[in-house]
Amino acid sequence: MLHAQNLPLASPKCEYSQIVGLTKISIQYSRPSVKGRKIWGQLVPYDVTWRTGANEATVITFSDDVWLNDLRIAAGSYALYTIPHKRGEWDVILNKNSRSWGTTGFRPEDNVLSIKARSRKVPFTETFSIDIENITRTTALLVMTWEKIAVSVPIRVEVDEKVNKNITEAIKTAGDNWIIYANSAEYCLRNNIRLGEAKQWIDRALELKPNSFFPHWLKADYAALQGNFKEAIVSAEEALRLGIAESGSNFLYKQEIEKSIALWRSKIN
Repeated sequence: MLHAQNLPLASPKCEYSQIVGLTKISIQYSRPSVKGRKIWGQLVPYDVTWRTGANEATVITFSDDVWLNDLRIAAGSYALYTIPHKRGEWDVILNKNSRSWGTTGFRPEDNVLSIKARSRKVPFTETFSIDIENITRTTALLVMTWEKIAVSVPIRVEVDEKVNKNITEAIKTAGDNWIIYANSAEYCLRNNIRLGEAKQWIDRALELKPNSFFPHWLKADYAALQGNFKEAIVSAEEALRLGIAESGSNFLYKQEIEKSIALWRSKIN
């Protein structure tokens, strides 16, 4: 005789996670399918709290504090409920009781968040899905999709404060590890922060690793940010020479450096 746990579930479980910035967002839920049924207004009634999936409560976990619709939510695990409405907006709810079965045990007084989220029509989706989409360094969308309806909730995470702290701590103990200086400088250049310090770290990386293309490429980027395109070209050409010497025709950044050199030349002609 087979035990129940050895049988496939009608709504299989899903464990999904995504890193946004430095924050891990994990979702555990069960995924029902349409199976020819009418979903909205029948299988899932309007104006009634829904488990947002099947079986146990859907649980969303944030490794750090996040913002949903600009409301701050503390790091932790929460049951994710929704109240579908026929038109316009749904209610999206986070509840601190993350161990219930469906809506059993759901109490509004345990809600830590209740926000409005606009629903929209989408192409048919057979199996219910929760995804993290449109990911940037600091933002993403929590998207719930089933049948021909999708609902999205904006997510925002803190990045700069954490990165600045991480960089500061890494630099304190970097010693002669040139790659720490180079990586820290690269992040600052890409995000236009701490540029004065970035220049010092580039110089230190060049001192420690003068024959690597990477510090020269960073020096070129820094010069370009300062509008010193002639200096940027000189450093980029040295980065290109060293990169080809290191990797030959397989040098990964060859086209990127050549493209930047051409751009900078156009700015001084």
